[in-house]
Amino acid sequence: MTIKRQPSDFQVTEILSSELLGTLRPEPGPVALYRLTKEGLSTPEAVNAVNRALRLPPRALAYAGLKDKHARSVQHVSLALGDGLDEAPAHGEGPGWQLERLGWVNRALQARDIAANEFRIVVRALTEEACRDMDQAVGLLALPQDPGSERRALRVVNYFGDQRFGSARHGHGFLARHLIRGEFEAALKLALAVPARKDHRSVKEFKRAVEAGWGQWKELLPKLRRCPERAAIERLARNPKDLRGAFCELPYFFRQLCVYAYQSWLWNAIARGVVALKCAEPGPVLSADDPFGEMLFPAARSVPPELVELDLPLLGYKTELKEPWAAAAASVLEAEGIVTAQLRIPRVRRPFFGEEPRRLFVQAAKFVLSAAEPDGQGRFRRTASFELPRGAYATVVLRALGQ
Repeated sequence: MTIKRQPSDFQVTEILSSELLGTLRPEPGPVALYRLTKEGLSTPEAVNAVNRALRLPPRALAYAGLKDKHARSVQHVSLALGDGLDEAPAHGEGPGWQLERLGWVNRALQARDIAANEFRIVVRALTEEACRDMDQAVGLLALPQDPGSERRALRVVNYFGDQRFGSARHGHGFLARHLIRGEFEAALKLALAVPARKDHRSVKEFKRAVEAGWGQWKELLPKLRRCPERAAIERLARNPKDLRGAFCELPYFFRQLCVYAYQSWLWNAIARGVVALKCAEPGPVLSADDPFGEMLFPAARSVPPELVELDLPLLGYKTELKEPWAAAAASVLEAEGIVTAQLRIPRVRRPFFGEEPRRLFVQAAKFVLSAAEPDGQGRFRRTASFELPRGAYATVVLRALGQ
């Protein structure tokens, strides 16, 4: 199975909430709302390119979601007037991006303004057996279909995709595992001295230099280029023992992502345990291999009513384990050798492990799977189209389909 052979194979369109769209108007107002179409660029890269091309301040554009670099995506950004900015361009265009003003709203774009994301994904290099497995999975996961409708909805476990797992995706473990134990040197080494395969060349060079000069902070500092991460080395050059302070010099967004990554992995493990404990007996349950742990997907008819709309929290240090997920959570925490009270970074206020609800099951709505077509060398391709609520991962739907 292959996805993202070319950007057009993975298309995602952001769908705005009816509440925000209800405030959209053509007359000029305090905030301009735009449609941003991009290809071959991450969201930050595209936004930075727009800022440069239109000569906007670095943080002028607000966005509410990160879209994949290796995809063709449509999302939204907003531009607030004021602070010397008194004009909002109607459109713009550059390599890999297009910007179109849709109208005016009263405030900057926020995460809650995204109602859903619509996906169209071409899956390539499928065998005949894989095609049959996909059809079987669709039959098991599908909810009862409206008579005469060609579109159905699949019920899938709302696992986090591996995009959420940061440095652990490259086989180096979870940085936050070290943080909760106060192992700041180990955490800093993961953050600053372990190059990842997908790092930009300049980032790899920075990390290799830090790895080679670890501990020789004053000698290392002149060899490093200017970048946000350099502040941690500057802190250590002043005080080599202040490893905690050096961690706190890293960009806050990166530090928070480290916490989110570990929380998300724990959530996936607990969700898997809930499915195994509560759904296996009525069965059947589909199993999909994943580098971060097996993913279990029960048939739609195997999900007990009390789980259908269950909110399973991302664990925080104050989380109380509750049924029907307490046993699964206790098992995961025991395997990690921790309790929830340890989900905090010693003597560091931020970032923190905040408890946050996440729906255990989501629906892949308006689901359509095309017939198999020849894809060369005796293999086949199929196109899956569906809609997911904000925060759910299209790659997890593909996992549920056996891909």
